[in-house]
Amino acid sequence: MPSDFGNFADGRDDKAKRQKLVALILLCLLWTFSFSELSGAAGAASAQNGENNLSRNLTVLYATTRFNDSPSGRPLYGGSRHLNIGAGSTEYGTISFLRPDDSASTTASKSFADLRAVMGQRDTYWKVASLGQISRLSDSEFFSKVKDFHGLICLYVHGYDMTFDEASREIAELADEYRRRNPSVPILPVFFSWPSPGNTADYTGDEANLDWSEKPFREFIDRLALEKSSDSYIDFVAHSMGSRYAFAYGSAKEMYPRPVFRNVILSCSDMDYHAAEQKKDDLQKVVERNLYVLTNDNDGPLITSQALHGQPRLGRPVDNGTQVRQSAGDLIGLSNNKLSTSDLLSKVTRGSKSKLLNQIAGVAEGYLSRGSNNGNSPRETSEVAGWLSANPMLSREWGPRARLIDTTGLVTLNMGHRLAWPLISGLILPEPTYSPFVVTSIHKRPDALLLKQMGGSPRYLYRWEKIDLSRLDR
Repeated sequence: MPSDFGNFADGRDDKAKRQKLVALILLCLLWTFSFSELSGAAGAASAQNGENNLSRNLTVLYATTRFNDSPSGRPLYGGSRHLNIGAGSTEYGTISFLRPDDSASTTASKSFADLRAVMGQRDTYWKVASLGQISRLSDSEFFSKVKDFHGLICLYVHGYDMTFDEASREIAELADEYRRRNPSVPILPVFFSWPSPGNTADYTGDEANLDWSEKPFREFIDRLALEKSSDSYIDFVAHSMGSRYAFAYGSAKEMYPRPVFRNVILSCSDMDYHAAEQKKDDLQKVVERNLYVLTNDNDGPLITSQALHGQPRLGRPVDNGTQVRQSAGDLIGLSNNKLSTSDLLSKVTRGSKSKLLNQIAGVAEGYLSRGSNNGNSPRETSEVAGWLSANPMLSREWGPRARLIDTTGLVTLNMGHRLAWPLISGLILPEPTYSPFVVTSIHKRPDALLLKQMGGSPRYLYRWEKIDLSRLDR
């Protein structure tokens, strides 16, 4: 080949190489610019929606119907109602917390002893954790934060005898554990706080305030579901007396066209058990995935509630409190085989309501100490085992989306009446799990009234997933 042709070919190849190089450089610049834009947008979203899951900073959003006793300074929410005099009853804001400076995780525990040590450390920290800055938000500012968030919205409603500060710490502790377990999915912790003064003796007052706040709560949920982004989902954790809101919302929305909540978790539910049976179908209609009901045979405050109401509670559907009620009546001088709630409350006219409730609670605590279940009782009683052996078809779930979970012995603080946050944090994961716990399916005897009206032989037996306190999922 002539040399001139060769030089021309080399020049043509160099030109092609230069063109490819320029194109590659432009492509890299374009990619870098796009990545920078995406990173900036993600960073802005992160700053707008909350902290990185690995950060020690933790912000909790709140909606409350408590009256703000310090409207011009740092908000101070006590036990009074925020009446609607034209601007609504619900006030919004944020609270900042600092998470514990440790990497301990319940999922890394190798034994129940290790897990309880971690639970104890975490509970000790969060029980007295300082509330940092409390900032009020307008409703538009609050729901703008909701709209800009993408991930899990974890909504918490507290129960009886709970101050605003205590409720904020409880949802913060749950969000802290979730971040440790699932750092890749952002969580927006939100709590709705109704006006409980945090006074053990004011049970009836709390019931009245809970009932008064039900309409604002329902309106808040409607707005939350409307404003959230399409790729966000709401898990509703309701504790104690607060679980009544879940059933009230389900009943009010029985014709709702689609589920509002991804999951609903009822913890230590102070809901009339038979009323819950009536309303559970409506509640499941607003739940997309699972309705979890956490029960505890050793729940002292629920035993007290059973004694006051004379009916079993959903969080402890094993008896109606008759024994505790009678023991309390004997203690305060009302010995009557047919002792009623009115008999107990009539004592208030001759003494202190605080003293009365404390006496009943004391009897409940003694009742537990004499016959408490350590959580590792036999798989099933011989009576229940006999019924199932004769007819295995008696076994059923509480509902098509409902699961009963027996947590007896897992939580011991507050006489067993507290959020089982190591368990709940697993149930609200994208793929729910009982881990690190091992569960065993058991069945329980129906409550006395139901069994009597069934003729002494059950027509069905509900199935529980019982936490095994002797081992972890390892």
